Amino acid sequence: MMRKSLRRAWLTFPAAIAATVASVSGIAAAAPAEPQTQPVQTMDCSHPHSNKDSGSGRTTTDLRYRVGPHTNCTALGQAGRNTLIYYHCWTRGQSVGGRDTWTWGRIAGTQRAGWFADAYLSNGGASVANQC
Repeated sequence: MMRKSLRRAWLTFPAAIAATVASVSGIAAAAPAEPQTQPVQTMDCSHPHSNKDSGSGRTTTDLRYRVGPHTNCTALGQAGRNTLIYYHCWTRGQSVGGRDTWTWGRIAGTQRAGWFADAYLSNGGASVANQC
């Protein structure tokens, strides 16, 4: 009789351990998260622009152009290195490569336009006088 009880106990032991682990992990998963100490910063990707500049420049690397002046804004496409960009205006946005200015421009010979990080434009982007 005792052998049967020991065998039954031994066979149920792994199930007891699994239940304990599951309950402990369930408690850990249900623990409240730490409160955020810094607010989440949202970036506005719908930034106004207009054609105020008659300048142009070239990309210094393969460069994505975007719907807004931040790297988290949707990329509209990519311009290859040394692509001619016609400048329209500039604004401040996310710092990229140590610069926080972005130029709204159009790729020469196309209707493709968007925000280009000035750090990757050959002459620094649109002129200071032509802010969007």
